[in-house]
Amino acid sequence: MSAVESVALTSSGIELDPSPERFGFLLDSNDVITDATALRHRMERDGYLYLPGFLNREDVKAARVAVCEELFEEGLLDPEAPIELAIAKPGVDMSFRPDIANGHRAGELIRKVIYGDRIMEFFTHFLGGEATHYDFTWMRTIAPGHGSQAHCDVIFMGRGTKNLYTAWIPFGDVPLHVGGLLLIEGSHHNQQVRDCYCTLDYDTSCQNRPEETPLRAAGFYNSGAISEDMREMRNSVGGRLLTAKEYKMGDLLIFSVYLVHGSLDNHSKEIRLSTDSRYQLASEPLDERWVGENPPGHGGNSVKGMIC
Repeated sequence: MSAVESVALTSSGIELDPSPERFGFLLDSNDVITDATALRHRMERDGYLYLPGFLNREDVKAARVAVCEELFEEGLLDPEAPIELAIAKPGVDMSFRPDIANGHRAGELIRKVIYGDRIMEFFTHFLGGEATHYDFTWMRTIAPGHGSQAHCDVIFMGRGTKNLYTAWIPFGDVPLHVGGLLLIEGSHHNQQVRDCYCTLDYDTSCQNRPEETPLRAAGFYNSGAISEDMREMRNSVGGRLLTAKEYKMGDLLIFSVYLVHGSLDNHSKEIRLSTDSRYQLASEPLDERWVGENPPGHGGNSVKGMIC
């Protein structure tokens, strides 16, 4: 029995088709890591770069332990299990903790990993010029249950350059049943997605219809999801669903803000820990929502009115 056949593969509670025509594994790009031209070619072709073992595993582990300690102090972990295993206390429902990643305790160790010299030197190499990153860090603390729905990042952070890349970094080993990131192969080239969904901005409101949002008016979801059914989305866009057989602490996955992605559901007892961070050329415009000492983020003064 294969690794895929031995676990439940679901996203938002919907069972996925594990056949080789519809489901597969990420291509390792460590073979071209020193060749910037080849890296850019793969990003253009595939929409992602998967670099297993890129980061220092011990640095990632130190940050993981610090996060787990914060979660334990909040009463979110099983007190009978070792803290570093991140076993959820029964009934815990949690998915997003940017306060931890942007705080001072575990946050300092997280930022050492995701904004340190090694990763910034890589992005300068890959982008062909001095790289910078957003000041805000997204942290996922996915408790047992459903993962993230299908979406593209550009609708949440598209007010600056579109030559922008997300780095997804697991802060723990993530086998299939723990629910790692899931990409739709080639979806960054889908013109229908790019021309409709990807032109929207999450922080907009309908001036003429206060009860409506541009996302809903265009047939999408107020959450920002393009679809709540990853299986249906794959059938619509084409290409396979791609993930890793097991993400490891130290792995780095980079992808285009136009690539449709979500995650597998978490069928384990542990809280899956990961960060999302964003990188671009320092010479290009930044999205004002995510930079500065206290980035404003979504809502409030970030919302812009439009006619729907």
